[in-house]
Amino acid sequence: MVRLIIISFIACLSTIGGVYGASSWKASMSSANKEPETKLQMMKTHMVSVPILTNGEVLGYVVTRLQFTADSELVRSSSLQPEVFVADEAFRQIYETTPADIKSGRKQAIKELAANIAIGANKRLGRDVIKDVMIDSWTYLSKADMIKNNERNR
Repeated sequence: MVRLIIISFIACLSTIGGVYGASSWKASMSSANKEPETKLQMMKTHMVSVPILTNGEVLGYVVTRLQFTADSELVRSSSLQPEVFVADEAFRQIYETTPADIKSGRKQAIKELAANIAIGANKRLGRDVIKDVMIDSWTYLSKADMIKNNERNR
């Protein structure tokens, strides 16, 4: 009988010790791995229309709308609108780099363009507000398409 009570007491102590050890270990692991969470919000730019020029001649227009994720805390605390900076940076990047890429059809150019827009907008904002840039819509209208559309609308 005494033996049974001693074995039960040892089993209870080992169970309580194991639970305590596991819970303290889990608490220490979660506090060590905890990174500050940034809450992101999805935002959109207005349509951006960029003329594509080669040798002073208009080849056509790239019309695009971008979506991007931004740090909601930084957006809320700032008086600047990140949509304007993203749209302007998109215009600059497309205007400077697109003619060669449209002619060659280089698919990798879109990934580079999105990354460069985010980097350029963050540099101009002075903070790391823009996390990722995605293309919502992208259309290329040639000069002939623009002339046809103008004639149809008359």
